[in-house]
Amino acid sequence: MSLNLILDETMIIDAVWVAEKVVEGIISWHIKDHNPPRLSGNMLSLFQKFKTSYDSKDITKLSSVISDSYSGSLYRAKNKLSFIQLLKQTLHALPTFAYPSLIINIYQITEDSDKAFAAIMDFKSNVKIAFVPIASIDSGQVYVEVRPEGEYRMSRIRRIDTIKD
Repeated sequence: MSLNLILDETMIIDAVWVAEKVVEGIISWHIKDHNPPRLSGNMLSLFQKFKTSYDSKDITKLSSVISDSYSGSLYRAKNKLSFIQLLKQTLHALPTFAYPSLIINIYQITEDSDKAFAAIMDFKSNVKIAFVPIASIDSGQVYVEVRPEGEYRMSRIRRIDTIKD
């Protein structure tokens, strides 16, 4: 057997192994994290949009899930403009071949009504290159408040506050 043939077979086996791990991760994410049992459809949809916008580095879509009335203390971003600017700087600083993968953990839902949703959660962003994690950012526990707004009562994130122990 030639060395090239052995290398080609090894590369194919490695690619198949990586593909299997990706599929396992997607299935695990879908079963465990994707649909928390008490998260309503509107909130699930909102946080899915937040995650996919973040993971794809789409600042426009991220901005659409944040309320114009946003106020908070996460990373000292006190209003929507400063929060979006912070996300933009962070995501655009990544090389084009690096991609973030946001994990949202919900610890406690403190309010879930037609008028408001609030929860204690955290955001973990893992930056990966070719499926290999190279950096991680953890928000720590935060208080997130969501309210419907506008003519169509679209739910938007209105507040994210850092919880200080």
